[in-house]
Amino acid sequence: MAYPQDRGFSYQNPPPPGGYPAPGGFGSQPPAAGYPPQQPQYPPQSGGYPPQQPYPPQHPSQQFQQYPPQHYPPPQQQYPIQGYPPQQFPRSQTGGYNPPLSPNFPPRNAGSYPPQALAHHFTQPQHQASFHSGPPQQYQQPPPPIYHTSPPIAPPIVPTADIDVIYRACKGFGTDENAIISVLAHRDGPTINAIREQYPAHTKRDLIATLEKETSGNFRTVIKAVALGPVECEVFFANIAVAGLGTNEPLLTECIMGKTNAEINMMKALYPGRYRETLENAVGDDLSMKTQKMFMMMLSGVRMEEWAQINTQEVLNDTAELHKATRGFGTDDLAVCTIFTRSSDAHLRAVAAEYQRQHGAELIKLVRREFSGHMHDALLYIINGALNKVARDVELLEDSMKGFGTRDDLLISRLVRVRWNRPHFDQVKQMYRTKYGKELGLRVKGETSGDYGRMMVALCG
Repeated sequence: MAYPQDRGFSYQNPPPPGGYPAPGGFGSQPPAAGYPPQQPQYPPQSGGYPPQQPYPPQHPSQQFQQYPPQHYPPPQQQYPIQGYPPQQFPRSQTGGYNPPLSPNFPPRNAGSYPPQALAHHFTQPQHQASFHSGPPQQYQQPPPPIYHTSPPIAPPIVPTADIDVIYRACKGFGTDENAIISVLAHRDGPTINAIREQYPAHTKRDLIATLEKETSGNFRTVIKAVALGPVECEVFFANIAVAGLGTNEPLLTECIMGKTNAEINMMKALYPGRYRETLENAVGDDLSMKTQKMFMMMLSGVRMEEWAQINTQEVLNDTAELHKATRGFGTDDLAVCTIFTRSSDAHLRAVAAEYQRQHGAELIKLVRREFSGHMHDALLYIINGALNKVARDVELLEDSMKGFGTRDDLLISRLVRVRWNRPHFDQVKQMYRTKYGKELGLRVKGETSGDYGRMMVALCG
């Protein structure tokens, strides 16, 4: 016969007539001989338990005639182990209840569990407290698994208001230059890219073509450079550097040297779409000999990544190679260029520190002593950027304004390039103020004028 709890019964909901076990079975006090009491063999023989009566009873008057519910006290009064109601214990095969055992409890015997043997183990204060406040430490469920998700995707930038301001500034006769400056001089790289990409959908016009038509001179150069965004502006400067007769060597160096592999690859992908030739061909046609090979090394896009761990053996090898290439009569230019163009900033700093430790000389002084011309300037640009990029950019900005006249092409490219990284630009302005005793914006204002000057000063803000 099934037990009451196996049929979904409880003490609060008595089973139908005939569903209770025989007296002396479930619910009675355990005898002194052991627990549970010895039960008759099941199924019972004829005339035993259960009583021979219809099941379930056919008439309500037959309910609870032999086993009234008041003979069954509440569960907490039946078990000597306080705090462990019977519904919490799994039923054993012999009909008793097996309380949960701690790891230190002795192995169970092949028979019944005397209540006295259980009481001394489960009535410790810490176990009683653990039952009411939660399961003991050894029975706690493991923490839920940690599900790793991808970082949240930033919502798309929809610069409809900025697009409308630029469109109205360029619409009809005349141009509202101040309105254009108020937008382009105060937007970061992602916003500028969104304005340029979404402008045709709102106005049926191309942003760059519109700005080229509505502006002129240096104002056109700086406006176009900003409107192209952080990557395409480098393509624009590279084209200026190689366009026409001769080569603007400082501008070309700063467009290409020191770029990451991702930036180089993006520049090579964008250049043919705007200027109908590859970046390698445009640069290679304006350079020659070893300087050309040096720039091709940089454009190959095999530079060490900044996130890569520094390899000590490679640092030692490059240090030895630099010393070998520059000692004695003559210099192995390509060996030095190879190390400089393929090294990350972190790797090159480690090489410079190791070179000074071994040979007592600074790597910058070695470059100044062994090289000249365009290659000299390109190598210095790389090593100065690796050692102290903020100091390098401060000196380059001042160099484009000092002396007689202003080199506007270099001032525009250097100011536009440095402002894309706002934390870096803040450090540049602070160091400029400390080194030269003047705000960068005031210095730029004294070297520029007109709409061009207002745009350049706004970029310094």
